[in-house]
Amino acid sequence: MLPVAAPEGPSRNLNGHDTQQMPLGLGQQQRLTRSLVSVGSAVCRICHSNAVKEPLLSPCRCKGTLAYVHLSCLERWLNQSCRSYCELCLYHFNAVETLRYRWTESLRIWIRHPRNRRNVQSDLLIFILLTVVTIGLITVCLFGMRYFIIEGRRLGISKSWTKGAIWFFLGIVILFYTATVYLLGKDQLLPWYRWWKSMINVRLIIDPEPLRPTSESFQEYECQMSNMKTSPELRSTNLASSQRSQ
Repeated sequence: MLPVAAPEGPSRNLNGHDTQQMPLGLGQQQRLTRSLVSVGSAVCRICHSNAVKEPLLSPCRCKGTLAYVHLSCLERWLNQSCRSYCELCLYHFNAVETLRYRWTESLRIWIRHPRNRRNVQSDLLIFILLTVVTIGLITVCLFGMRYFIIEGRRLGISKSWTKGAIWFFLGIVILFYTATVYLLGKDQLLPWYRWWKSMINVRLIIDPEPLRPTSESFQEYECQMSNMKTSPELRSTNLASSQRSQ
């Protein structure tokens, strides 16, 4: 079977009418332009609005619908999440960070939390019991040293060996007490210190170009459409002038 050659020119359907797309009129182009601008209008990714009172900014490397945000919304979100970078693109903003609480105020807030208060109470009880036991052992060893020396002589142990054993025992007791108190304090102070340093107030220092209003973007889009429409005419004019020169 021989291949059938397709006719040149505009294609026709079975009824004989042209199927080539006709150019849109001016009114249709304007309606299409307005629909494209309304579809592409940006909103704040936090409050999901495009209020006229505050312009939309693009302060980080996020693209698309997540690129624009209000400055007040962004600062409020960063203060609530206690960070100074974008959680999506990890861009670090130019910000001034200040501590939200003084150390006395933060310590009071930390202890008022129910879970922290229970932990503090249990560790404080352990500290008191351990302190009482340690003081009791030191008192017994110091005031009973003469008795231990006398009993050691009866058993054939010299005075220096008895004193050395008592002081070695006291050293172990004090070392154990110090290490335990250090661990108890570390378990309480280190989480509080990290929480206190993470509670910051973030104030952004950015001056990006705000998003243009819808009317300006509409005018810009119309200019682009007009340039695209006139560019074929310019190319044909240039081609004709070049042919005449030849």
